[in-house]
Amino acid sequence: MKPWIVAAALALGLSGGAASAQAVSDSSAPVDISADESEVLNSQCLSIWRGNVEVLQDKTRLRASRMTVYYQKRSGDGGCSATADRIVAEGNVFYVTQEQAVRGDMAVYQYAADTITISGDVVAVQGQDVVRGDRMTIKVRTNDVKMESNAKGRGKSGRVRAVIYPDAKKNAAGKP
Repeated sequence: MKPWIVAAALALGLSGGAASAQAVSDSSAPVDISADESEVLNSQCLSIWRGNVEVLQDKTRLRASRMTVYYQKRSGDGGCSATADRIVAEGNVFYVTQEQAVRGDMAVYQYAADTITISGDVVAVQGQDVVRGDRMTIKVRTNDVKMESNAKGRGKSGRVRAVIYPDAKKNAAGKP
């Protein structure tokens, strides 16, 4: 299967770091977040973006109905750190780059584990290749991807499914 560098844009540089550098072609590009409304709850160390949320950085785009950024608490004074702990995007989540697109109902990026989990009728597309399942987990540093489904057993509807097209250039050159 071709590598899927999917959904790493959830990191989208919101707190910087290695994960965001892998997520986009230019992690130093500005992050542009827009929504119908935004709320910062310093007492809970979180920010909430609601209504037609769109996050842009370089040539990547994340869309969702709602996005919540959970920040780490500072030790000592109990204030909020500038470093995010996790990001949750909910409701018709789309992540799009020039090479791929992923759709799901919810996506969660966990900074400590450096993983992204997309759930709810997940569809990932790269070129003509399409993979479907209920849950996709990506380990950002290694780009390991696991697609899962709640349906089990041969012939069951809703199992993990992939349609992969051979690379025409390799086949034309007589290579496997």
